Amino acid sequence: MLKNMRGVVRAAAVAVVLPLAACGDLLQVDSPGRIVDEDLASKDAIPGMIVGMKYDLSQAVDATQEFLALAAVELWHGGSYDWSDIPRGIITEEDIGGEWNSPQQARWVAETGVERIRDFLDAAEFGRSPAVAQAYVYAGYANRILGENFCSSVIDGGPEIPNTEHFTRAEGHFTQAITIGQAAGRADLVNAGYAGRASVRAYAGDWAGAASDAAQVPSGFEYFAEIDTEMRNEIVYETHNRFEYTVWGTYMEAAPGDARAPWQIMYDDAGQIANGANGSTPHYQQRKYTSNSDDVALSKGTEMLMIRAEAELRINGAGGIAAAYGHMNAARAEYGMAALTPALDLPSAWAELRFERGATLWLEGRRFGDLRRWYNEGAGSPAYDASLEGRATCMPISRAERLSNPNLRG
Repeated sequence: MLKNMRGVVRAAAVAVVLPLAACGDLLQVDSPGRIVDEDLASKDAIPGMIVGMKYDLSQAVDATQEFLALAAVELWHGGSYDWSDIPRGIITEEDIGGEWNSPQQARWVAETGVERIRDFLDAAEFGRSPAVAQAYVYAGYANRILGENFCSSVIDGGPEIPNTEHFTRAEGHFTQAITIGQAAGRADLVNAGYAGRASVRAYAGDWAGAASDAAQVPSGFEYFAEIDTEMRNEIVYETHNRFEYTVWGTYMEAAPGDARAPWQIMYDDAGQIANGANGSTPHYQQRKYTSNSDDVALSKGTEMLMIRAEAELRINGAGGIAAAYGHMNAARAEYGMAALTPALDLPSAWAELRFERGATLWLEGRRFGDLRRWYNEGAGSPAYDASLEGRATCMPISRAERLSNPNLRG
């Protein structure tokens, strides 16, 4: 992979001006010019490096969120863009550009940044530094994006590897974030570490470990990728500023009024249902995000309750139905929603859990990976979901990567 250095350059530029700017102004400064490598070998550079990592992770979330919403049919294409095949399950190498580059950049910047910081902190400082814990959190989430959504991957121009390698890397990063966050007295980073590790352990099939981690996270916890107005929440832009994507034709169309997935039918001046930018598809507007600077959740306590519910069904089968519904109803209570009546059989419980998880994580870039793992269970499993039958189940390595990486040619 050709390494994109923008994140590191951005971090370096911010580090130089850090004493002169408030935190809210960090991403708005102009670069002071070329930064020599030696200028980064200092503790003074750490805050700026962390800002660079944070920005690149947020950029990775924003760059993939729109594509993943279409691929998972959380939104339907009702506009003028040449992406109408994506919600129909057709994904090619040529479709993947920023969706590959942005999370790979976020991963590389965070992982490389951790090692650079290690060079100029002694072991004791490193082991209790909140900045280091933060960097490990960012590295973990960047790897999770790649593991959940890509068919296979590459690390820094190397050979093709299974997507599961990213879950292994992410688990290690989140474990470090927990340990160092505890030493630093940062409960927010500890919770982010446990939440992130629970999610990747679930994808790796370690359901006991996932449930144990999830139980450490308060139900009201939320941890976000922060989106600023300059970056722009793309889903807001494409559903509010433009009528490109609609809830019409998706699984949430059948659930109007769900507090976790709000949407509304738009009407034109004549009182008729408004059409999308293609002139024919009804525009049902998502209302989860309404501002171009709305943040996107990376982990939530309610997701942890969904993980614990799924673990009950996987580990205990029908014997876990009551406990699973206890967790699902605890999550619903966080949104002020009425409790569900427990299903009488395992297939019905699984169907309800899949919907509840989808509603809880709606438009957060997580459902495509969920549909993939449930589909891969196979038709003999009660967890099986046929939504991806005949469709792409993951995103391929980008065409540009295959052309530029000699390990992928031939």
